[in-house]
Amino acid sequence: MFASITGTDKALLSCVNRLPSFFWEEGWAEGIHLTICPIPPDPGGADLTVKKDGAVCRIEYRLPVHLFRGLGLLKEHAGDKNIDTGQKMYIPEIGIMVDVSRNSVPSPGFLEALLDRMALMGLNCLILYMEDVYEMEGEPRFGYMRGGYTQKQLRSIDDYASGYGIRIVASIQVLGHMEKVLRFPEYAGLRDSPSCLLAGSEETEQFISKMLSAVGSCLRSRKVIVGMDETHGLGEGRYRLLNGLRPPMEIYLEHLNRVHTLARKQGLTIAFYSDMLFTYGSGKHTYLDPHMLLEEKIKTLIPSDAQLIYWDYYSRDASLLDGMLACHQNIGSTIYAGPLLSVSSFCVQYEATWQTAGPALMAVKKQGIPMAYGCLWHDDGAECSDWLGLPGMQFYAEHAYTPGAVDPGAMDSRFYACTGLHAGWFRDAALLDEVPCINTENRWPPNPCKYLLWQDPLEGLYDADIRGLGLDLHYRRAAQRMKRDLEEAGENGFFLRVPLALAEVLEIKSALSGSLSWHYQENDREALQQDADALSELTVRVKTLRRLHREQWMANGSAFGWSRLDLRYGGLLARLDTAEERLRRYLEGTLSKIPELDVPRHVLDRCGSLLGNGIWKVYDKSVSLSDG
Repeated sequence: MFASITGTDKALLSCVNRLPSFFWEEGWAEGIHLTICPIPPDPGGADLTVKKDGAVCRIEYRLPVHLFRGLGLLKEHAGDKNIDTGQKMYIPEIGIMVDVSRNSVPSPGFLEALLDRMALMGLNCLILYMEDVYEMEGEPRFGYMRGGYTQKQLRSIDDYASGYGIRIVASIQVLGHMEKVLRFPEYAGLRDSPSCLLAGSEETEQFISKMLSAVGSCLRSRKVIVGMDETHGLGEGRYRLLNGLRPPMEIYLEHLNRVHTLARKQGLTIAFYSDMLFTYGSGKHTYLDPHMLLEEKIKTLIPSDAQLIYWDYYSRDASLLDGMLACHQNIGSTIYAGPLLSVSSFCVQYEATWQTAGPALMAVKKQGIPMAYGCLWHDDGAECSDWLGLPGMQFYAEHAYTPGAVDPGAMDSRFYACTGLHAGWFRDAALLDEVPCINTENRWPPNPCKYLLWQDPLEGLYDADIRGLGLDLHYRRAAQRMKRDLEEAGENGFFLRVPLALAEVLEIKSALSGSLSWHYQENDREALQQDADALSELTVRVKTLRRLHREQWMANGSAFGWSRLDLRYGGLLARLDTAEERLRRYLEGTLSKIPELDVPRHVLDRCGSLLGNGIWKVYDKSVSLSDG
């Protein structure tokens, strides 16, 4: 703690004192006499200043979050006798989005730990993507067995964030991505298609009004992100049977206006994802069309205070990103949603994140976009811990307070001050996917750690992709680095246990994937005996990975959702058992052949000698082609 701290805002002083223990480690603050002082808005001036002369320090701040960023700066430079620095925000609202709806629901305590670190970084917005994981009164099957938040929990999270000057924004769905609700028979009347609500229906509007009320009553923010993305096939289901064939743009805009009206009645403003508006309006029928000119009569049908969200997680071309933002700005107020690339993986792919988010955030600042956030999506199982996103959060924060470009490699001391963790630990965890043979020309970075883990040991759909790349050596080295990191980090390295265990699994599994079927076809019995022994050791390592992954899951969030991963691990262990048993019988001569190993292997994710061909791979397309 500080030797003394003086300020008029007792609530803020209380929040300073509740900062977690890592912030106070090494006693750096004990000799400092700190004064905190709010300052009025000044468009041309700094949003925060930190001045230190010996043991006397003063932090001036415009908003509460600026104070906490100032504290992070003070800690970073605590060894300096004198400090005189000021910073200005170039992106007024900057934050992250956590996907709490794709299998994993982080606990309120876990989110509070994120918020502590976000405050020190200077992030002022946390978006919770919640399809059905929030309590809605009178709807017991809404979010049924999904581990969602009660209204009390959401209010508590909002209260905690508000102390730092961070606002919680609800991101819900009011049209598409509603399959988890529409699967239940009591919601059949709301269904246009298996995933899309029935537009133009009074019953649908009443349901949406209840959703807006549920989140609006829990959170201070009056902004709600209402989704409406990826509504492909809109109006082609029950809607068409009831209303006949209509252009999807008309249906979409009518629904947008109805949602806007419902929100306004509850004192809410809306933001919506723009992909379908562009897809319907573009002559190319594609989202990424920076030359799309929306007809003026269409523009007038978009509510003037509804913000468009340009989401783009993979584009690296600065001119495309700049053009897309300009095109959005020509239609209305714009928000940028960018990548923290965790989708369908066990790690955050940082090199790809820097290459995409970097030029996009530069374009955001160039065009004066008022809000930007990085997205931790968890499609296909939520295997990646949100904790692994911390360096990406720092990157977004540094862009918001820096007029020019940000060098990720220069953030390490800043990151340590804000988290108590070393950025290098996270870079080593990213080696799960950042293999040395990535096809950088492919739009989507490959996710080999996912398909290598889950693919069948006998049917090996990606065997040909892996062969000859030496990934076993890559994963051995990655495991060695993470082992050293974990020894250095101690308990603070809890988030490294799963990546380390996975690297140790992939060291063996990548070697088997690249050789087992070839050893069989060449009848190399000595090598096959070694493969059988490797399968035995692999089973031991997968059991360790499952145990550590389960411990991490239960410690950080709801137990619901783990069942899906338990089934994946259970299936993998069963297939490893079958593979080893059949291989040993073949070697003993009690089994005449293993037909799965006779089948020729074909590449799926290979481009020449590199990995990365098309979009990232998902579980059900990686495991087996068998169809039940």
